[in-house]
Amino acid sequence: MQCRMCGHEFDEKKAGQGCQSCGKEDCASIHCPNCGYANSPEFEEEFKFIDSLKDKLGFNKNKK
Repeated sequence: MQCRMCGHEFDEKKAGQGCQSCGKEDCASIHCPNCGYANSPEFEEEFKFIDSLKDKLGFNKNKK
């Protein structure tokens, strides 16, 4: 998984899911071990779609 905040690549299985601070019982957020940002796996498909649109429109010029 790649962190949406800092771009750090990490294994989401090793990072663990959920957090103790949000209070939600069914928290599915995966926290980045680099910056602590709570990435939501539910939104990954939406982010992929948005990235593909940005590619088509030429907004991801710096993306490798």
